[in-house]
Amino acid sequence: MKNIMFLLVVCPLLATASFGQVTNSTITGTVADSSGAVLPGVTVHATNAATGVASTNVTNEAGAYTIQGLISGTYTVSGELPGFQRQTYSNVELGNALTVRLNFSLQVATQAQSVEVTIAADTALATLNPTIANVLTQKRINESTVVGNNVLDMLNSLGVDNLVPTGANPSAANAFGREATTLAGVSAAFTPVLRDGVMVQDTRWPTGINSATVINPDLVGEIRMVVAPVDAEIGRGNGAVQITTRSGTNQFHGAGVWSIQNSAIHANSWGANRQGLPINYMNTNQVTGSIGGPIVKNKTFFYGLFDRMMNRQRANTYSTVLTPCAANGVFRYFDGWNNGAVGSIVATTGNPVRPVVDLAGNPVSM
Repeated sequence: MKNIMFLLVVCPLLATASFGQVTNSTITGTVADSSGAVLPGVTVHATNAATGVASTNVTNEAGAYTIQGLISGTYTVSGELPGFQRQTYSNVELGNALTVRLNFSLQVATQAQSVEVTIAADTALATLNPTIANVLTQKRINESTVVGNNVLDMLNSLGVDNLVPTGANPSAANAFGREATTLAGVSAAFTPVLRDGVMVQDTRWPTGINSATVINPDLVGEIRMVVAPVDAEIGRGNGAVQITTRSGTNQFHGAGVWSIQNSAIHANSWGANRQGLPINYMNTNQVTGSIGGPIVKNKTFFYGLFDRMMNRQRANTYSTVLTPCAANGVFRYFDGWNNGAVGSIVATTGNPVRPVVDLAGNPVSM
């Protein structure tokens, strides 16, 4: 009975995971000696700089290796074999579902030598992904200021050139709420938004890129806006937005933010000021707290975020109230004018309108 209950719990979880998109990265390549002959049995290590987690693979008889399941981050990749100099690639940047090729060429070393050859990864990297995408790294996200704490509001910083207005208004090139905006040739309303490989797409009216929940920037490790996908797993047209959440590291890091907006410190609108109307009461508080760190150093990590929005508003409502004269059936009219409420803007063209009483109900003279 216990085995049956275990299967009932675990199998749905495994089935659910199978629907998700691949989000981890892969490093692959070949190892050869200085003459170009392939080297089997070479140990290749990929070490995450932030977590210290090392993944290892050994080259096969064709001198090829593949290391899969790597989370986003900066890596040091090294290849070593007894009798050869150790070779290392530094600062290898991996992102969402990225495949990178790193080929090694090991030099023969004497017994007295202990040499390590280090190569900057940006001079030798060759990604195997045919997909074209713009990327916002965790560093850029943290350095950017977003009002409202929705990470999708950063999409325009990835390049507005990819968001094309098909309407008459050139200012429509925006990811949010703009009529007939397209991303990579497809309506922005149908652009898939994926979070850790799971579809979280929602639609703004009339069109736009949106998610079902607000995604706080402190929760995000990387954003990729795909403009020319080839991978079949993305589907649904030519564009996509991929969001990867953060992971904990070997060091404890946290952040706390309390954002306050209220009518006591906000200015009134120009229109309300012109009509002599007070500002509407509002008091908005957004509290965010996050912390991450190691559970077991170099092995297990955690990251958590709490985000709460408390929004209280009161709107001033103005309705038509009869003056004492009007309550007795005596109304005031001006020849050639339509009666307007208190604060009405005087309109002299078309159907001319003007206020006939002030805020206290006293008649307004011509």
